[in-house]
Amino acid sequence: MIEIAAIDNDRMLLEGLAHWLTSLPDVRMTTAATSVDEFLSQTRQARIVLLDLNLENFTDPVANVATLVAAGFTVIVVTVVPDLSYILATTEAGAAAYVPKTASLDVLTEVIRAVARGESPLTTEHAFWLGCDDRPDRPLLTPREREVLVAYGQGMTIDAVGRLLGIAPGTVRTHLERVKQKYAQAGRPIRHRGQYGERVREDGFGRERLGHPPG
Repeated sequence: MIEIAAIDNDRMLLEGLAHWLTSLPDVRMTTAATSVDEFLSQTRQARIVLLDLNLENFTDPVANVATLVAAGFTVIVVTVVPDLSYILATTEAGAAAYVPKTASLDVLTEVIRAVARGESPLTTEHAFWLGCDDRPDRPLLTPREREVLVAYGQGMTIDAVGRLLGIAPGTVRTHLERVKQKYAQAGRPIRHRGQYGERVREDGFGRERLGHPPG
Protein backbone atom coordinates (compact mmCIF):
# COMPACT_ATOMS: atom_id res chain seq x y z
CA MET A 1 0.00 0.00 0.00
CA ILE A 2 1.35 3.44 -0.97
CA GLU A 3 0.50 5.94 1.75
CA ILE A 4 0.51 9.62 0.82
CA ALA A 5 -0.08 12.92 2.59
CA ALA A 6 -1.45 16.13 1.08
CA ILE A 7 -0.87 19.78 1.99
CA ASP A 8 -3.42 22.11 0.40
CA ASN A 9 -5.75 24.93 1.43
CA ASP A 10 -8.65 23.47 -0.51
CA ARG A 11 -10.35 21.15 2.01
CA MET A 12 -12.94 20.10 -0.55
CA LEU A 13 -10.12 18.96 -2.83
CA LEU A 14 -8.47 17.08 0.04
CA GLU A 15 -11.69 15.30 0.97
CA GLY A 16 -12.52 14.52 -2.64
CA LEU A 17 -9.04 13.15 -3.32
CA ALA A 18 -9.12 10.99 -0.19
CA HIS A 19 -12.51 9.59 -1.21
CA TRP A 20 -11.41 8.88 -4.78
CA LEU A 21 -8.29 7.08 -3.63
CA THR A 22 -10.40 4.60 -1.68
CA SER A 23 -11.37 3.10 -5.04
CA LEU A 24 -7.74 2.14 -5.71
CA PRO A 25 -6.18 -1.01 -4.32
CA ASP A 26 -2.70 0.39 -3.71
CA VAL A 27 -2.86 4.12 -2.77
CA ARG A 28 -4.29 5.77 0.34
CA MET A 29 -4.15 9.31 1.70
CA THR A 30 -3.45 9.03 5.42
CA THR A 31 -2.66 12.62 6.38
CA ALA A 32 -3.98 16.03 5.28
CA ALA A 33 -2.97 19.53 6.32
CA THR A 34 -3.28 23.12 5.13
CA SER A 35 0.33 24.12 5.84
CA VAL A 36 3.76 22.55 6.14
CA ASP A 37 3.93 23.45 9.84
CA GLU A 38 0.56 21.83 10.49
CA PHE A 39 1.63 18.72 8.62
CA LEU A 40 4.93 18.42 10.51
CA SER A 41 3.12 18.79 13.83
CA GLN A 42 0.98 15.72 13.13
CA THR A 43 1.68 12.05 13.63
CA ARG A 44 2.34 10.78 10.15
CA GLN A 45 3.39 7.61 8.37
CA ALA A 46 3.30 8.65 4.70
CA ARG A 47 6.63 9.57 3.15
CA ILE A 48 5.19 10.92 -0.14
CA VAL A 49 3.65 14.38 0.13
CA LEU A 50 1.45 16.19 -2.39
CA LEU A 51 2.23 19.88 -1.87
CA ASP A 52 0.29 22.81 -3.30
CA LEU A 53 2.75 25.24 -4.89
CA ASN A 54 1.04 28.39 -3.63
CA LEU A 55 -0.41 27.98 -0.15
CA GLU A 56 -2.69 30.73 1.16
CA ASN A 57 -0.45 31.40 4.16
CA PHE A 58 2.04 32.96 1.70
CA THR A 59 4.91 30.73 2.78
CA ASP A 60 7.78 30.48 0.31
CA PRO A 61 7.26 27.49 -2.05
CA VAL A 62 10.99 26.81 -2.27
CA ALA A 63 11.35 26.82 1.52
CA ASN A 64 8.33 24.50 1.82
CA VAL A 65 9.85 21.94 -0.53
CA ALA A 66 13.30 22.22 1.04
CA THR A 67 11.85 21.77 4.54
CA LEU A 68 9.94 18.63 3.59
CA VAL A 69 12.87 17.13 1.66
CA ALA A 70 15.23 17.83 4.58
CA ALA A 71 12.75 16.04 6.86
CA GLY A 72 12.96 12.95 4.66
CA PHE A 73 9.79 13.31 2.59
CA THR A 74 9.41 12.90 -1.16
CA VAL A 75 7.52 15.86 -2.60
CA ILE A 76 5.11 15.95 -5.53
CA VAL A 77 4.14 19.54 -6.26
CA VAL A 78 0.66 20.33 -7.58
CA THR A 79 -0.34 23.72 -8.91
CA VAL A 80 -3.21 25.61 -10.53
CA VAL A 81 -1.24 28.53 -11.95
CA PRO A 82 2.31 27.58 -12.94
CA ASP A 83 4.91 30.14 -11.90
CA LEU A 84 8.02 29.33 -13.95
CA SER A 85 10.50 30.79 -11.48
CA TYR A 86 9.04 28.79 -8.59
CA ILE A 87 8.74 25.63 -10.65
CA LEU A 88 12.42 25.79 -11.57
CA ALA A 89 13.52 26.71 -8.04
CA THR A 90 11.43 24.04 -6.31
CA THR A 91 12.63 21.41 -8.80
CA GLU A 92 16.16 22.33 -7.81
CA ALA A 93 15.13 22.23 -4.13
CA GLY A 94 14.28 18.56 -4.54
CA ALA A 95 10.67 18.20 -5.74
CA ALA A 96 10.41 14.76 -7.31
CA ALA A 97 7.58 15.61 -9.71
CA TYR A 98 5.05 18.23 -10.79
CA VAL A 99 1.40 17.71 -11.61
CA PRO A 100 -0.92 20.52 -12.75
CA LYS A 101 -4.33 20.51 -11.08
CA THR A 102 -5.84 20.38 -14.55
CA ALA A 103 -4.47 16.84 -14.94
CA SER A 104 -6.69 13.83 -14.46
CA LEU A 105 -6.64 11.80 -11.27
CA ASP A 106 -5.31 8.90 -13.35
CA VAL A 107 -2.24 10.98 -14.24
CA LEU A 108 -1.75 11.91 -10.60
CA THR A 109 -1.96 8.26 -9.59
CA GLU A 110 0.57 7.29 -12.26
CA VAL A 111 2.96 9.92 -10.88
CA ILE A 112 2.46 8.73 -7.28
CA ARG A 113 3.19 5.12 -8.25
CA ALA A 114 6.30 6.15 -10.21
CA VAL A 115 7.60 8.21 -7.28
CA ALA A 116 6.94 5.28 -4.93
CA ARG A 117 9.20 3.19 -7.20
CA GLY A 118 11.97 5.74 -6.68
CA GLU A 119 11.56 7.46 -10.04
CA SER A 120 11.30 11.18 -10.87
CA PRO A 121 8.51 11.11 -13.48
CA LEU A 122 8.14 13.98 -15.90
CA THR A 123 4.66 15.09 -16.92
CA THR A 124 4.23 16.80 -20.29
CA GLU A 125 3.64 20.12 -18.53
CA HIS A 126 6.75 19.78 -16.36
CA ALA A 127 8.85 18.95 -19.42
CA PHE A 128 7.56 22.10 -21.09
CA TRP A 129 8.26 24.26 -18.03
CA LEU A 130 11.81 22.92 -17.67
CA GLY A 131 12.35 23.53 -21.37
CA CYS A 132 11.51 27.20 -20.85
CA ASP A 133 14.47 27.63 -18.50
CA ASP A 134 16.67 30.21 -20.22
CA ARG A 135 18.59 31.42 -17.17
CA PRO A 136 22.17 32.38 -18.04
CA ASP A 137 23.63 29.95 -15.50
CA ARG A 138 21.98 26.98 -17.21
CA PRO A 139 24.27 25.83 -20.06
CA LEU A 140 22.80 24.86 -23.41
CA LEU A 141 23.65 21.18 -23.80
CA THR A 142 23.11 19.09 -26.90
CA PRO A 143 20.80 16.06 -26.48
CA ARG A 144 23.82 13.71 -26.56
CA GLU A 145 25.73 15.80 -23.99
CA ARG A 146 22.71 15.66 -21.72
CA GLU A 147 22.42 11.87 -22.11
CA VAL A 148 26.10 11.44 -21.25
CA LEU A 149 25.84 13.82 -18.29
CA VAL A 150 22.80 12.02 -16.87
CA ALA A 151 24.31 8.55 -17.20
CA TYR A 152 27.70 9.56 -15.83
CA GLY A 153 26.13 11.71 -13.13
CA GLN A 154 24.07 8.74 -11.95
CA GLY A 155 27.27 6.82 -11.21
CA MET A 156 27.97 4.86 -14.38
CA THR A 157 31.56 4.39 -15.53
CA ILE A 158 32.74 5.88 -18.81
CA ASP A 159 32.80 2.42 -20.41
CA ALA A 160 29.27 1.69 -19.16
CA VAL A 161 27.99 5.00 -20.53
CA GLY A 162 29.53 4.13 -23.89
CA ARG A 163 27.84 0.73 -23.96
CA LEU A 164 24.50 2.24 -22.94
CA LEU A 165 24.58 4.91 -25.65
CA GLY A 166 26.42 2.90 -28.31
CA ILE A 167 29.44 5.22 -28.50
CA ALA A 168 33.15 4.78 -27.85
CA PRO A 169 34.63 5.59 -24.42
CA GLY A 170 36.76 8.29 -26.03
CA THR A 171 33.60 9.94 -27.37
CA VAL A 172 32.07 9.82 -23.89
CA ARG A 173 35.14 11.62 -22.52
CA THR A 174 34.85 14.26 -25.24
CA HIS A 175 31.20 14.90 -24.37
CA LEU A 176 32.01 15.10 -20.67
CA GLU A 177 34.76 17.62 -21.34
CA ARG A 178 32.36 19.76 -23.38
CA VAL A 179 29.77 19.55 -20.59
CA LYS A 180 32.42 20.59 -18.08
CA GLN A 181 33.46 23.56 -20.24
CA LYS A 182 29.88 24.73 -20.69
CA TYR A 183 29.17 24.62 -16.96
CA ALA A 184 32.38 26.53 -16.27
CA GLN A 185 31.37 29.20 -18.79
CA ALA A 186 27.97 29.45 -17.05
CA GLY A 187 29.66 30.10 -13.72
CA ARG A 188 28.91 26.65 -12.27
CA PRO A 189 32.19 24.75 -12.63
CA ILE A 190 32.42 20.99 -12.16
CA ARG A 191 35.47 20.35 -9.98
CA HIS A 192 35.02 16.70 -9.00
CA ARG A 193 33.11 13.57 -10.05
CA GLY A 194 30.24 14.05 -7.62
CA GLN A 195 29.35 17.43 -9.10
CA TYR A 196 28.23 15.82 -12.36
CA GLY A 197 25.41 14.22 -10.37
CA GLU A 198 24.74 17.51 -8.58
CA ARG A 199 24.25 19.31 -11.90
CA VAL A 200 21.88 16.56 -13.07
CA ARG A 201 19.71 17.05 -9.97
CA GLU A 202 19.93 20.86 -9.94
CA ASP A 203 18.83 21.18 -13.56
CA GLY A 204 16.10 18.55 -13.45
CA PHE A 205 17.77 16.18 -15.90
CA GLY A 206 17.36 12.41 -15.88
CA ARG A 207 13.60 12.42 -15.31
CA GLU A 208 11.49 9.84 -17.13
CA ARG A 209 8.68 11.10 -19.31
CA LEU A 210 5.43 9.47 -18.28
CA GLY A 211 4.51 6.73 -20.69
CA HIS A 212 8.09 6.45 -21.95
CA PRO A 213 10.52 3.64 -21.03
CA PRO A 214 13.74 4.57 -19.24
CA GLY A 215 16.52 5.76 -21.56
